[in-house]
Amino acid sequence: MSAMEQTAPSGSWTHSFEEDGSDGTLYRPTQGFSFPPSRRGRETLEFDGAGQVRIGTPGPDDRPRLSSWTMTSQGANRYRLENGGMPAQMLEIVESAPDKLKVRLG
Repeated sequence: MSAMEQTAPSGSWTHSFEEDGSDGTLYRPTQGFSFPPSRRGRETLEFDGAGQVRIGTPGPDDRPRLSSWTMTSQGANRYRLENGGMPAQMLEIVESAPDKLKVRLG
């Protein structure tokens, strides 16, 4: 792994859409960060550190809907996400620090 390549993130991260920019979607640690109230709910990414990520999206009744994905490294901070019958997605880590995670997902 090169010095520029990062390891896969771990832990639970919550979308801080107020801080999004044109270069990616910003997530903050789920625990320990004070998010302002949101009427539209917040997406989450939960990395288990063993190649799995659960993506949580707000459901119609405000409870999160979780889907599990397998992560496969594609190099250069990019990961292929696969979930059975769902189309594969690419996750690119734009920036990673203990207090923020910026990604491109698509």
